Amino acid sequence: MDGANVKEFLQVQYGNYVKDLETLTNIDSGNGDPEGTDRAARFVAEKLSELGATLEYRTNPRSTHLIARIKGKGTFRLLMIAHIDTVFKKGDAAKRPFRVDEKNIAYGPGVGDDKATVIQTFYAMKALKEVDFDSFGEIILYYNGEEEGGSPTAEEIVAELSPQADVAILMDTARPGWGIVTQRKGSANYEITVEGISGHAGNAPHSCASAIMELGNQISLLYKLASPLPANPLEYTREALQARGITDHGQYIPDNAINVGVIGSTNDRINVIPADAYAKINVRCYTVAEQERLDRAIKDLANQSTVPGVKVTVTGGIHTGPMEKTAQVQKLVDLYSNIVRREYGAEVVEWTAGGLTDGNRTAKFIPTIDALGVENYEEHTDHEYVDLNTAVPRTAALVLMIAEIAEGWPL
Repeated sequence: MDGANVKEFLQVQYGNYVKDLETLTNIDSGNGDPEGTDRAARFVAEKLSELGATLEYRTNPRSTHLIARIKGKGTFRLLMIAHIDTVFKKGDAAKRPFRVDEKNIAYGPGVGDDKATVIQTFYAMKALKEVDFDSFGEIILYYNGEEEGGSPTAEEIVAELSPQADVAILMDTARPGWGIVTQRKGSANYEITVEGISGHAGNAPHSCASAIMELGNQISLLYKLASPLPANPLEYTREALQARGITDHGQYIPDNAINVGVIGSTNDRINVIPADAYAKINVRCYTVAEQERLDRAIKDLANQSTVPGVKVTVTGGIHTGPMEKTAQVQKLVDLYSNIVRREYGAEVVEWTAGGLTDGNRTAKFIPTIDALGVENYEEHTDHEYVDLNTAVPRTAALVLMIAEIAEGWPL
């Protein structure tokens, strides 16, 4: 595929891209807003229908989800995922409507997360059609209506669609300076409950068993399982790294993180030995093997009590797997990097992330690469903005990547 033709077409279409982004941004489609997400889904569907896509809506009481399919004449099958919901409330679009400043920076509720990339997917498909490229078997576009809060509906759709594709591209907001996300941590949740023996703290400690003392032991064991943390965390804030001339792209996120987020007991008196205590824990790590190792180790904590007379129970387990950087993912990264270097003379920066996206769920089935959208900043705030200067380059690189994967599949 001729990169010059793709770039020229997208540049000509740039004004239409901005108009469509304005329309979509000015539709309130907050998470849990069924009317707003339905309006957003139908606007996107109307655009895709112009390209001959087949459309399917999946609805629940909180949202509308859209699945679009574009058929080609090849064999490679691609799943692209973006989301149409935002974190903002109904009425925010009227208060802070879409606007573009003199630096080509666009503002508005959800303008970058994820509406700029939602519109980007349509123009990527339009560019493929313009240059008569159909050497793919099928491109499946899934627009999640509940990404910001998560939902069983979304998880079921991703699990259904992923095995129907060879590769997944997550159209989440991109990182600065040609940054993409190549690894995401998986997540697991646990609860440790301790049953002790209550009594008078002065007269009966010998015949009692402190649940809170044992919980402290359990937390100490959890701390030993976690990856070591810096001696001074203040040296690793984004601002501190910038002061040392270091760009933060997730390289200091520890391999695994164990967070004891909640602890509690019904006991509220210091002269009573507590009979119960609990802790709720979130665990995140980059690989399936590490996630499974920690799962076994945490569940074994029930056998490692130190306070005589207590009973320790561990419940919970793995919730979402990691988005691993496999050998096949590395091939996708190399291909994208070569395109960016060839077409724009720039270097792609790989980011790691501790947060979850639908990429964690597609990665369970197929190689996944994330954050190929337009570059966005300050998401989830009232001053969120998207750099429209990156719209054409990012979309062109995406189009060329799809073409090269399709023509060279399997890589």
